[in-house]
Amino acid sequence: MKHGLKPGSAKTGNMPDSPILEIRDLCKVFSINGSCLNVLENISFNASEGEFICILGPSGCGKSTILKIISGFVSPESGRIMLNNRPVLKPGADRCMVFQEDALFPWLTVEENIVFGLKGKQDKDIIKHESERFLSLTGLTLFRDYLPHEISGGMKQRVALARVLILKPKVLLMDEPFGALDAQTREDMQNLLLSLWEKLSHTIIFVTHDVSEAVKLADRILVMDRNPGRIRERITVDLKRPRKIEDLQFHEFCKKVYNISCCK
Repeated sequence: MKHGLKPGSAKTGNMPDSPILEIRDLCKVFSINGSCLNVLENISFNASEGEFICILGPSGCGKSTILKIISGFVSPESGRIMLNNRPVLKPGADRCMVFQEDALFPWLTVEENIVFGLKGKQDKDIIKHESERFLSLTGLTLFRDYLPHEISGGMKQRVALARVLILKPKVLLMDEPFGALDAQTREDMQNLLLSLWEKLSHTIIFVTHDVSEAVKLADRILVMDRNPGRIRERITVDLKRPRKIEDLQFHEFCKKVYNISCCK
């Protein structure tokens, strides 16, 4: 398998008939100072197995709320979520979240943070094998004994990513995970994520407000409106992988997405 080309992904033009994740007519209302704020309105989309979807939109459009509902941490007012034809009603290990803040345990080493979720669920030999595998996959082998305060922000995000991937979730939910990183580290993390996606074939729902990031990563982009949050446009990214930001086609596609996302 080369350049992230996956059976059934948007790049093949041969999407599977049965999606792994179905979101239907999600609506969410928050109560703020005695008033009701309509955060999400009629959000519907499917995600196929191994598909990479970016949700793109400005702050306050409900992007993060969509992830929290999919994860099971927030309940919608109406609508439903189905994962492998089963309703999502609560949090579960089949859906793991990566945030902009790494949220590592500061008293645990890099390796101990990564394997934390396996403790008590697997025997020591399996934990050791999986630890070695994900340390290697994320380029952290030499940093295994470091504490979080001894490594950079980019390294912390590698640990956070390894910590959820080792649990083998069916769907990886990512809430602007690289937003606080400098430009070079952000690009490195995007490339690492694409490499891991190619090897592990997770379904990824990735929230961002950065057009270039969405175009580089996604099979499909869902462009959001706000007040209330709704999906304005669905864009298939048909650029060949790997995508290079210096290519003219990449720039032209970014312009197209930018014009759509800014259009009122």
